[in-house]
Amino acid sequence: MSPSIWLYIALAIFIVALIIVGIGVGIFIKGIKEPLKEMKGSANNLKERTDKLNLEATSLQHHVNELKEDMQAKSEKVSMLLDAARGTKNSVLDLNSSVRRITVNIASEVDNDKGNIAQINQWSIATADLLELQGFLKTRKDTYSTHSSIPQIENKQQ
Repeated sequence: MSPSIWLYIALAIFIVALIIVGIGVGIFIKGIKEPLKEMKGSANNLKERTDKLNLEATSLQHHVNELKEDMQAKSEKVSMLLDAARGTKNSVLDLNSSVRRITVNIASEVDNDKGNIAQINQWSIATADLLELQGFLKTRKDTYSTHSSIPQIENKQQ
């Protein structure tokens, strides 16, 4: 056999091989199309989930920041309230000591001033006399109204 025939046979085998490879590649591409579509859908689904998770993470971070600011504000208010309570306590203690000093001063002045003591005794006696007089007048009025009967005069209109 001549070399040219071998060349044609080799060329025919090569062409048949290329056809078989083309058919194989075509079948391979046709067979891989469906899994690639599924992979693309899964990738899109995964991307959507990732976007949703990022959105939720951003929302949660925003809420965390709001809660943090709220806690800071409330903490400041509680601190102010505690400071005010301490100030009120100190004010009450100061007021008590001032009242105590004034009371002690008044008591010592009353005890030391004999004129005031005499005047207080006079006022006490006068008050007792007034109460006694009031009681006397009341009993006299009650006695007078029960013993005397004043006839009632009716006005008749004609």
